[in-house]
Amino acid sequence: MLTWLACQLAPKVGDLFATRAPPLPEPSRASALVDRARAAHAALAAAAFSPRTDIDAYRALMSMGCRDLITREADQHPDTAGRTPNFAPHRQFQEVTLPGSGGVTLHGHHAPGAPGRPKVIVLHGLYDSHVSRYVVEYSVALERMGFHVLALDLRDHGRMRGHGPPPSLGLHEGRDVLEAARALGAKEGVSVGVLGISYGGHCAVRAAHEATLAGQADLLRGGVLALSAPLHIQEAVCALDDRSRLPRPPGLLPWLITRELYSVIGRHLGIRMREAGKAGKARDFENFIREVVLPAYPELPNLVGALLGAARCTQASVMGKLAVPVAIVHAKDDFLVPVMHAAVARREAGDNPFVSVRELPGGGHASFGVVDPTGTLGLLGAWFGTLRDG
Repeated sequence: MLTWLACQLAPKVGDLFATRAPPLPEPSRASALVDRARAAHAALAAAAFSPRTDIDAYRALMSMGCRDLITREADQHPDTAGRTPNFAPHRQFQEVTLPGSGGVTLHGHHAPGAPGRPKVIVLHGLYDSHVSRYVVEYSVALERMGFHVLALDLRDHGRMRGHGPPPSLGLHEGRDVLEAARALGAKEGVSVGVLGISYGGHCAVRAAHEATLAGQADLLRGGVLALSAPLHIQEAVCALDDRSRLPRPPGLLPWLITRELYSVIGRHLGIRMREAGKAGKARDFENFIREVVLPAYPELPNLVGALLGAARCTQASVMGKLAVPVAIVHAKDDFLVPVMHAAVARREAGDNPFVSVRELPGGGHASFGVVDPTGTLGLLGAWFGTLRDG
């Protein structure tokens, strides 16, 4: 009853399904990837974005959650995760499987379209799936712009929920995404980009890192766009276990929204702990990493701190060396993954021409599409449109 009442009080917000995307820019004619990256960074910086001023970051996130309650709940249980029919009205999207890394099979929905069109992989956030409404919105919007689109499930999310290895804080997920890009690009030799939202943004940057390490940056020449990404993964995990590290909610309603958000995250984490036979253990992320993640990946560092450090994108050994065009977009009012993540990434990137950061005046956590739908599609079009082939 309280959830129903809260959703009735939630503000009405933007809808990418009903928003016309602006025309794509001309693709960069530069032959060198670094020059294409510079052109895309300039186009992204020039794209207009004007968030609504009558809705704050807390209510924007509440509105997003209220639009997709059934899917979010279904995504926590292996038998129903990734199976809600949000893609059903969009018949151009078909269920597919692709190879990941280490023998893992990835699941998603793909809109193949006409041969030769550039491709974009869309990655969801923590405890969501490729059929979450916001993922479907982004996917359909990109498909309407003229891209082949693959909405993909990450490890232990969606169709992979409870049927494969647990999350690895992006270390293996980045390799999974790179393998998916390899499979998509190899068929037609077209550009492949990645759009990652929240945790998916972190995994997208990890994929760019893996492509760089492999000397195969061209596999992701379509660019990586990370929205609201917890790139300082160590700080993100600590903040989820200790919310005093995050901004204090400014009032009763933001406090209630934050309290409910943490309650939901804790419940979802508890489900996974019980499945792993760790029901008696503390329901926090450090314990989950120690008790569930590390035993499943014996090759990873055997200390929680070492694993978190290895997975952190906000370090010079990652940001300073990326050879894939990467853009990090973050809102200044993000209370769940503060803009500090983007600021540290900018600092550690130094003068790397492949990396840029844009801080938006509003948009909360991954809520860009609900506070300025037209501006959000403009950002996507500016970035992926400039980097697309032909």
